[in-house]
Amino acid sequence: MEGEAAHAHAQYQRDKAENLLQRARRSADPEEAARLREQGEELKERSEQALREEHEPWPDDLHERYPG
Repeated sequence: MEGEAAHAHAQYQRDKAENLLQRARRSADPEEAARLREQGEELKERSEQALREEHEPWPDDLHERYPG
């Protein structure tokens, strides 16, 4: 359950980052666009890292493939 909540939060943060990046592209104010782009890129990087870490196999994972 906790993993599902973390996954949902990371997806929400990634979507929020995409929204910030879209707003940056539409902004007519260069300073606002730069600020939004920076926030969006940082948030996207953190959320995607959280999603990647979530899918890394544990050493004792029963679904891990074994050589041979």
